[in-house]
Amino acid sequence: MTNRTTMYQRLTAVHSFPETYIFKVIGDNTQDFIARVVQAAINAMGREHQLDVKTRESTAGRHVSVTLAAYVEDADTVLDAYELLRTVQGVRFLV
Repeated sequence: MTNRTTMYQRLTAVHSFPETYIFKVIGDNTQDFIARVVQAAINAMGREHQLDVKTRESTAGRHVSVTLAAYVEDADTVLDAYELLRTVQGVRFLV
């Protein structure tokens, strides 16, 4: 069983798609990190998806968390988004 298959099964066991799914991306607090994260999400899900974007800087200011809420149709869309978000320069953690 592939990692994607395992993740797909876990997502569908816990979530009832379609639904609003929350992505949290934590990375370097650089000038364009947030824009790169949002663009990767749009590239993965398409422009038709409304993204609710919230950010929060760490106490020390070195990192920023980007929370994306998006209405997604299925687990494949979630997995596609994670694949692209993983490639964004400066990403430290994906939740």
